[in-house]
Amino acid sequence: MKPQNKMVAAVILVVVVMMTAVAVVMKAPRWKQKAKEQHQESILQGMTPDKAITLCGKPMLDETQTSQAPVTRRLIFRNDYALAVELNFAASTAEPQTWRLSGIQDPSGEIKYETPASQIGVLPCLDGKQGKKPDQNPDQKQQ
Repeated sequence: MKPQNKMVAAVILVVVVMMTAVAVVMKAPRWKQKAKEQHQESILQGMTPDKAITLCGKPMLDETQTSQAPVTRRLIFRNDYALAVELNFAASTAEPQTWRLSGIQDPSGEIKYETPASQIGVLPCLDGKQGKKPDQNPDQKQQ
């Protein structure tokens, strides 16, 4: 191969590598965001009352309503900003131990957290990346 052809091939190779690197750098934030969204969705899809308690500590309120179908369970936790956050779960009467997360909101029902990002954002302990929260029962006396 002639030296001129080697130089042209080297320049083409450098340009292709640089274009590939630019494409990767430009797409990386989107890939990272997409991975984060998928992670949050998978966390919430597998969330159960017991798992929420394990991750976030003892709730301020834990009540189950079995008088009508579907069976519902309501947990209220305090988040890192001392805001009350309500997690609602439902289970069919045929499978009362198979809970699914049906909603996250403030206890008044005025603010509903619709997206996985907002749901994990208002109660980050659900992600499991943080340590377990201490018991949150305000009636319990501290020693």
